[in-house]
Amino acid sequence: MAFLSIRHFSYTYPGAEKPALGDINLEIEQGSFVVITGKSGCGKSTLGKALAGFLFQDETPDYSGEIVVNGTRMDQAPLYAASERVAYVQQNPEDQFCTLTVQDEIAFGLENRCVNPQEIDRQIKEALGVVNGLDLIDRPLAALSGGEKQKVAIASMLALSPDVLILDEPTSNLDPVATQNVFAALHHMLKTREMTVIIIEHKLTQLLSFDPQWIIMECGRLLPDMNYAGYLETHPEPCRPIRDLVSTPRQVEPVVHLAHLNFERQGKSILSDINLNLFPGEFISLMGSNGSGKTTLLHAIMGLIPSIKGSLTLFGIDTVKTKTSTLVPQTGFIFQNPDHMLFTQSVWDETVFTARNLKLLSPELAEEAGTWLDQLGLAENRSVHPNRLSYGEKRRLNLISVILHHPGLLLIDELLIGQDMENANLWMATLVEYAAKGNTVLLINHHPELTRKYCSRVVVLDKGRLVVDAPVEDAFIQMETLGMEAFLPVKSEAAVYA
Repeated sequence: MAFLSIRHFSYTYPGAEKPALGDINLEIEQGSFVVITGKSGCGKSTLGKALAGFLFQDETPDYSGEIVVNGTRMDQAPLYAASERVAYVQQNPEDQFCTLTVQDEIAFGLENRCVNPQEIDRQIKEALGVVNGLDLIDRPLAALSGGEKQKVAIASMLALSPDVLILDEPTSNLDPVATQNVFAALHHMLKTREMTVIIIEHKLTQLLSFDPQWIIMECGRLLPDMNYAGYLETHPEPCRPIRDLVSTPRQVEPVVHLAHLNFERQGKSILSDINLNLFPGEFISLMGSNGSGKTTLLHAIMGLIPSIKGSLTLFGIDTVKTKTSTLVPQTGFIFQNPDHMLFTQSVWDETVFTARNLKLLSPELAEEAGTWLDQLGLAENRSVHPNRLSYGEKRRLNLISVILHHPGLLLIDELLIGQDMENANLWMATLVEYAAKGNTVLLINHHPELTRKYCSRVVVLDKGRLVVDAPVEDAFIQMETLGMEAFLPVKSEAAVYA
């Protein structure tokens, strides 16, 4: 028997009408580097949770078949025993945090195993070193950026030295440099720790050099064996850019005006002397390393940071002196964590939540909401609780709920997390069309290829300072001059989504 073996495994979520996984058969040898990919909602995360033993904790789980890891039947092992075999880094790092600080979070599992305190300290530093996060060791989790939280989640599982490490989109919040470093470190551990690594991922281009074992899923089943090139041939890029629709009319008044914007937290400069104007019709990609201040800048524009210094106006309104709620009719904001935007008991109620609160929900807008759900593949989930959706599906729901009332400004923090290539292109084309109607879109984005194809302008932050603000191609030239090669589009034509 292989080190990891799945035989005729099927699983149905409680209350679901059809299986999430159907007749999965798979063998993985010890020390393998495996990538699981496929469209959003195809069952990738469900398969990962099954391998980690998470799905068998209900009183009467609805499954058939078996999963065996290093001699252990995962469906028959209590979760604490299953975790000795398989560690699972969840798609949303906040879902797995148990403590308040970085050091305590990584120590949590080791302390439960009664590991010697000196050894715990060593393991904490070693695990943080793998993700280049030693500078985070004394930080509270609540003060971390999304990418920094992702590093801590990975480190907390690495410290446990499991037989199998499963990572569900471990780099979705990471910048390109951190992404490549994490992939390289995980690949290196195959030899140094004899660990099997399984990555659920949409960032496929940056994994090509590691020659992984490819597992491709569709509708809860495994597709026949194929490599990455074969996957691209059978799943060609569905959408082409509509760049000619984007314009940047600078003769009009800016939608957003920032002048000498500064912000400090606990004596540390987060934003420093930011000067920026955003105009109607622009689709702007906001780029930069993790912790460079991108999310903070979006929060400042939305008026969520009252202690900001400098001048900041939105549609001519001074946001520092205005309640954020008064900006909502004209501004849509999508947070980095999709769960932070889910308030209701059904997908439909969530879809119309903002429009209804603004008293803008008309029969015509309700019809438009239905069209959006259909276009983004959520129509069958109208009555489903939002928490039952996959991570990628939640992001789609976030977008619909925010865009439905047609705000003139969209502020979006990492919309493409959890999205496959097809959905990523569809969304970017949708945002291009939205900007072409005279609206403004500011998107935090770590995908240079998609930025090149769809965006009209790039703004780059580095350590809280604005270092690049230019049309896309000019911006990439400036970024190359600044030594930011990892943020540039790859030269290969095969790179569609990296």
